[in-house]
Amino acid sequence: MEGMALDTTQEVRIVVLQNKVDRLEEKQVELLDRLRTVEKWVAGAAAIIAAVSTVAGLAVALIK
Repeated sequence: MEGMALDTTQEVRIVVLQNKVDRLEEKQVELLDRLRTVEKWVAGAAAIIAAVSTVAGLAVALIK
């Protein structure tokens, strides 16, 4: 009888751990999506900074 209770306890623990793994996988997908969004913003900001730097450099060169 005790062997069955141990098996049931193990099964319950396996189910709980599987649920935790599932939630962590969902969270990982969410975080990866957020990371991709941030990467797009950073790339856009870098492009704007590069363009402004180029225009400023050309403006300074034309003034001299």
